[in-house]
Amino acid sequence: MVYLGRLSGRRGRAVINGRLAAQGVATVVVLAFLYAAVLLWEQKHYFEEETPVHADIPIIARSPLIFHSNSYRHNQSEKCSRDVSPILFDEWRRSKEVICTSNEVSIEQLKLGRWEYKPTITVFKNIILNHLFDDVNKTNVSCEVFASNSLKNDAGITTMNGPLFRVMLFDASNPYEGFHGVLNIAMVMATLNITNPQLVYMVSKGEMESNTRFPSIVEMLTAFSSLKPIIVELPSSWRLTDNGTAVLNTDQPMITLPYMVDFPFQGTSIMVTKTDKALRGRGIDHHCKSEIFRGATDFIRTNLGIGDDSTDASDVNSTIQVLWSSRGPYCCRAAGTIYTPTRAIDNEQKLVEAVQTSLGSHYNIKTVDFGVNMTTIDSVKAAFKSDIIVGVHGAGLVWSAFMKQHSGLVEMFGGNRGTANRHYHNIASLADIHYRSLMLDRGKGDNLSWNEESVDQIVRKIQSINLKEEPSANEPK
Repeated sequence: MVYLGRLSGRRGRAVINGRLAAQGVATVVVLAFLYAAVLLWEQKHYFEEETPVHADIPIIARSPLIFHSNSYRHNQSEKCSRDVSPILFDEWRRSKEVICTSNEVSIEQLKLGRWEYKPTITVFKNIILNHLFDDVNKTNVSCEVFASNSLKNDAGITTMNGPLFRVMLFDASNPYEGFHGVLNIAMVMATLNITNPQLVYMVSKGEMESNTRFPSIVEMLTAFSSLKPIIVELPSSWRLTDNGTAVLNTDQPMITLPYMVDFPFQGTSIMVTKTDKALRGRGIDHHCKSEIFRGATDFIRTNLGIGDDSTDASDVNSTIQVLWSSRGPYCCRAAGTIYTPTRAIDNEQKLVEAVQTSLGSHYNIKTVDFGVNMTTIDSVKAAFKSDIIVGVHGAGLVWSAFMKQHSGLVEMFGGNRGTANRHYHNIASLADIHYRSLMLDRGKGDNLSWNEESVDQIVRKIQSINLKEEPSANEPK
């Protein structure tokens, strides 16, 4: 200030203005540097907050860090970012509450309060149980019940090393409903930064015999760990409750679990939840593109051994591969019985032939029935290798979640399912694929019918999908 005070006149004002301008530039540079530093800190905070927890065995490419891929980030609204980006994992982590501790035993809970039903992850450390299916989710649970240092047991104690996830799938015979639980495994792994967990799949009495999709479900679970899933059949009297007292029988053999995770919210997921931000349930459209969702499906696909070796259909000279999802009768929901789905299409093969003829040689239609003798790997591979999936509303369309970015889904409504069902529109949004829809008329019984106008509609919907373009928020008319 003394120096500036000695300057006067035009020259003085010029010097002062020049120094102030320089100070302004310096201030902007410093602020820009600080802003960049904050962004880098946030990225490190979100993605490298904790050291991964993993079993003491070789890990084969089953890391939750795939959720942090830059290739899936989008410039979208703050509401979408809060609901479908890795920010969600950080929010879940910050909710951690210690329920109790006793010596080496501890119980912690992480609750995602903004989601419908407030899904809760419970982490049990160094507990001891009689059975892997013991119900430990009690309102009045205490760490002392599970403490091993106070137990006298002559029947034997087995220790299971590494993180253990207890998994139950809601309506596992339905691929769409069962997929909620599959996505939740991936999200819990990423939230807790856990790799290669031991999955314990708890199934109801008789499910292994009555559900013909059971082998495919177990196949899906192998994507999450190199450890073979443990299948535990629950006693017929078993019920998941939230009352009563957790009890150990010290006269029976027991199991020590250094790290066990429970997350019994298998009827909901990022596909259908309602939040206080952008996601409003399966009946309302949203247009949020999610690196969490794409990261999870790519993680599963890659670990099932399905790589990206297909022709790029965005090349104008290549043939666009259309996968037609059929809804024919199949065996068996109950052992030995033929199940006939509603909303099958009358004379479906003729419809497919008519659509193929109208599309011409630039498109190739292949028909599959996801309900008939298709394994998880078969289904994921068929979806991933296709450019456009066409099908009537039903659980088979859930496999569109495994399509490449900017692929397309054409959903046909009719019969007992109208356009108010936005399940697959919202999956398409999360997966960043194009979405189109149309209505078919009711046919014989619970079937759907079609005519020449239907063929024209389907063809126009397919042709409107530009595989080179990022999907827009609104479906073209």
